Amino acid sequence: MQQIRDVLKARHELLRTVRDFFCEREYIEVETPNLMATAPPDPHIDPLGVRVGEKGPFFLHTSPEMGMKKLLRAGHKRIFQICKVWRVEDHYELHNTEFTMLEWYREGSYREAMEETGNLVEFVTGRLLGRVPDNFMKPYPVHELDMLFQEIMGFDPFRLDREGFFDALKQKGFFGIDDKDDWNSLFFKVLIQEIEGSVKGRKPYIITGWPGSISTMAKRRDDNDRMVERFELYIDGLEIANGYSELTDAPQQRERFLEDNSHREALGKRSFAIDEAFLGALGTIGYPCAGVSVGLDRLLMAVLGKKTIGDVMVDRLII
Repeated sequence: MQQIRDVLKARHELLRTVRDFFCEREYIEVETPNLMATAPPDPHIDPLGVRVGEKGPFFLHTSPEMGMKKLLRAGHKRIFQICKVWRVEDHYELHNTEFTMLEWYREGSYREAMEETGNLVEFVTGRLLGRVPDNFMKPYPVHELDMLFQEIMGFDPFRLDREGFFDALKQKGFFGIDDKDDWNSLFFKVLIQEIEGSVKGRKPYIITGWPGSISTMAKRRDDNDRMVERFELYIDGLEIANGYSELTDAPQQRERFLEDNSHREALGKRSFAIDEAFLGALGTIGYPCAGVSVGLDRLLMAVLGKKTIGDVMVDRLII
């Protein structure tokens, strides 16, 4: 019972601290629906489908992103939300079907959002631990993904098509690839097996320069149109946050959704109707903005030095 009391107290302090952080920075807290008529067609994230009586299927949101972007047209440039989200994932050491997400949107680009994410991590750590340990003090190292590939694998995948990427990995004797893997599948296998572990450490660090093919709603970089203005923050090899400069071009966003649906169908997954209200809202955002999402269960796990996500989730402890 003591363990459960400790987790309840830690989660209470985390939620209160997060709200203090954003309220001090003149954000307003918002709420958006959990139940959606459709879902973003991300090929790599599957929503939980539900029925309401004879109606449906509806979908529990995998992120409040689409709902929150619709609110940006109301004129508030700084909004945040803490909510439950659901993704079709098995219960592993680092995953849970239902988890708690923090998401916020602000004016500016991913650069400002990246700086603010670091400030949040430092602020939360100081509150929960009573002080900021040396390894959690900013600045946090920033790595470019293409450079990490070059240093660790000896080549830059962003310069290669699928066949070139596959051949480069075969020449390296990379284990676990096959002829059915597309470019994105090859990328994720190398990322998980080689890249993430190579920069692992207790000090938070940031990786930027992610592929546009896995970041449907992010703005493309000016210097490389195969990359987007996106970052991910890690602690000890664990992804804690990801954020990006938002794509606000509605026609381009429609094209990307159609591409994602085609990709889902090729993988044998269902496609999703395009949310026209979302596309309509994008056209009303008349300024550069960025958004960030943080897995709060993972953040708490990292700050407290826990090894599994079950150590900080009450429902796992009382089963």
